[in-house]
Amino acid sequence: MSRAAAGLVLGAALLAGCGNSGAPAAVAPLLPPAEMPPSQPVARFASCRAPDAAPLPVLAGLPQVSSGVRPGPALLYAPAVSNPQLQNHHPRFVAAPILVQGQEAYVNGEYLYQDYLYDDYGSDVSNDDLNETGVTVGNSDVNGLEPRVGDIDYPTNFARYGGNAADLVEFRIAPGADDTAYRISLNTLLERDTTITAIVFDMDRNAATGVSLLNRDPGAPFPGTDEVITLWGTGAEHVKFGAGGAMTVTPLTISTDLVANQMWVFVPKAAHNPVGDVAITVAVGLYDAASGGWLMPAAAPTATQPGAVKDGTLFDRTPAGIFNLGFRFDEPVVRQNTSAETFQSEFIRSKQPTHYQHVVKFGDLAAKANRSTVPATGTILPIYASRFALGPVGEGRDLAQNDPVYLGALQPYSLYIPTTAVDGKAHPMHWAFHSNGQQHWQYNGSQYVQQIGEALGAYVPTTLGRGPRNWYDDSAEADTFEVWADIARRFKVDANRSAVTGYSMGGYATYRYGVLYPDLFGKAFSQVGPPGELQWVPGTAPTGGASTLTNLILENVRNLPYLNLNAVEDELVPYPGPLAQNAGDPVNGIDGFEQLGYRHRFLSFPSAEHYTLFLLDNYPMAMPFLADTQVDRNPYHVTYSVLPVEDRPEFDLVHDHAYWVSGLKAIEIGTPDAPVKGRIDAFSHACGLGDPVSTAGASGGAVPLPYAETNRSWGAPPAIAVENKLTVSLSNLKAATLDLPRAGIDTAAPVTLALTADAPGVLSLTGFAGGTRSVPYASGTAMIEVRP
Repeated sequence: MSRAAAGLVLGAALLAGCGNSGAPAAVAPLLPPAEMPPSQPVARFASCRAPDAAPLPVLAGLPQVSSGVRPGPALLYAPAVSNPQLQNHHPRFVAAPILVQGQEAYVNGEYLYQDYLYDDYGSDVSNDDLNETGVTVGNSDVNGLEPRVGDIDYPTNFARYGGNAADLVEFRIAPGADDTAYRISLNTLLERDTTITAIVFDMDRNAATGVSLLNRDPGAPFPGTDEVITLWGTGAEHVKFGAGGAMTVTPLTISTDLVANQMWVFVPKAAHNPVGDVAITVAVGLYDAASGGWLMPAAAPTATQPGAVKDGTLFDRTPAGIFNLGFRFDEPVVRQNTSAETFQSEFIRSKQPTHYQHVVKFGDLAAKANRSTVPATGTILPIYASRFALGPVGEGRDLAQNDPVYLGALQPYSLYIPTTAVDGKAHPMHWAFHSNGQQHWQYNGSQYVQQIGEALGAYVPTTLGRGPRNWYDDSAEADTFEVWADIARRFKVDANRSAVTGYSMGGYATYRYGVLYPDLFGKAFSQVGPPGELQWVPGTAPTGGASTLTNLILENVRNLPYLNLNAVEDELVPYPGPLAQNAGDPVNGIDGFEQLGYRHRFLSFPSAEHYTLFLLDNYPMAMPFLADTQVDRNPYHVTYSVLPVEDRPEFDLVHDHAYWVSGLKAIEIGTPDAPVKGRIDAFSHACGLGDPVSTAGASGGAVPLPYAETNRSWGAPPAIAVENKLTVSLSNLKAATLDLPRAGIDTAAPVTLALTADAPGVLSLTGFAGGTRSVPYASGTAMIEVRP
């Protein structure tokens, strides 16, 4: 490991409220199991008043508020970046990129194929999948915890190869009147002569004609080859093969753009004139300047040579030099939890690159046809351009698998699109964050995603998080919000019905994002999630660091209900940690959901270990829980604590606001090993509603396994006197801002502040016609009247 009973809908007799209430007024007696309803919809209350301003001009799929600071980090609302790798740097290429992996398109006379990112692992040459005769006996590598099946690693000279120099991103064809233009886009290109690409043509689509071995041999045959275009960054050529293997070689002028990581050539029609249906294979590897051909793998990589590193053994003593093949429309990654190069690695090992030979219809290019294979529904693997290029060179992949692993600006994620998304309406988005050691494809093909996506009509994204064990902070947290913005640009998303879910490390993300950004989500569903990074046993700090413990600021989820599933026999997430997060641990002074009186359901599976629930892949209790997801932007009771040591301003991630509370500045900050929080509790009396009664319950079930459940639900809030008043308590804060209109306060009338603080500071009130009012406060308790 690395870093509820049914709520009541108010009738017409209860007048306007501010949103879901926050704090429970009293703790009611425990209900017998028979009295506990099976699901716990959230009570809904109307806003205190209509918004005073139009929504801020943001993307429709992003959270909208009438005033004040927008929910989530500033990064969520940042404009899309202009990435050179996605641009056309020659006027011959004009089509916009597809940006969905493993797909192709014909666009007004231009052909595009979009390959997978970070799928350049070459041949599966270690002996773990072969018997002694060299026959495949099954992909034992593909167990969901490996990012790859191929075994080839790059030369260790990272400054030259970046651990990623043969990673095909896109292949294009643009026929012209006198020539045909071809372009290769790469994920990483640090020096001009690192990469070699072969574009192999079987013009007559007959494997019995032409030649089998290329003149610059990558170590694998290409039966039926009639022509080949080879590009190596500092040079290029077109070769036509004739009878008896005779060659006609035409040198080509190559353009290599190290900013866009692109290479392109124009091949004159006198030498090369593809017409009709032409079978093409695209293969990418590393250039060998000494031979003018392909660098071949050894048993282990060196600074100048790639090698197989899984066990230091090459069962295949002569592996091909191919790292990546194009036109892989059959990879199983969209259907199951497996690498995007699962099939590729097998066909490179068996030296059958032309298995991925693909017919390009030049007649359709001439006719300027327009079509795409990108599906309208189901699982897709999009690409987005991040504003953050990481690592020492700003691109590539960390061969040592440190965090972050995937450093380039282009990043992938997985997205399930429900079949109902074709109705033209906005649909909710329910995040499913992957577990430790996994990738963004972890849930592809799972019943989990099907249940959420189809039963709830929701988009289900899973981010890569810049690596398999990045624990959703720093660059992984940034990845989440850049993906959110990317989805909002592509699809109609209802941001008011967003939920957060995840398994194991993804369950930690469910806790983490809930406490840091409670106003972004309407429900949270964690499965065997640890409350802190790595492991947490109460009485000690999480092994990933004291500041990663979400229990420190669990009070933040006052208005966010949780469904938490945990395995009693969990060997990776020790049960005492989740137990304390939910039921509390008085011996160690830990308050959980139970002591806070917050809405939650805690399901304990006595016979389950860490992987049991994942393998069963069935969460019937989650569907009714998530079905009524609705984000409450303006609850009348807000509790929010800040942990400044968890802020990452370099990624535009500052956790200083939620709902109508913002600008929180702590006096003492502490350190990651000894974090200090600042806390505000703000209650609006303008709604005429008090905190609801919190009721404890217990229940159980048998699907997918027997479990015991404890929970808390809220009843209807009691009526209280309507006052233009805020009760505010501040701890370890020197500054805070309250957005009065969103708290239901009438800014045309005097405002009463019942203020308690443990240190002096300044409280800013926004929403007055004359602008912001600053109210200095001293330590202690005071009643302050603020006039318009």
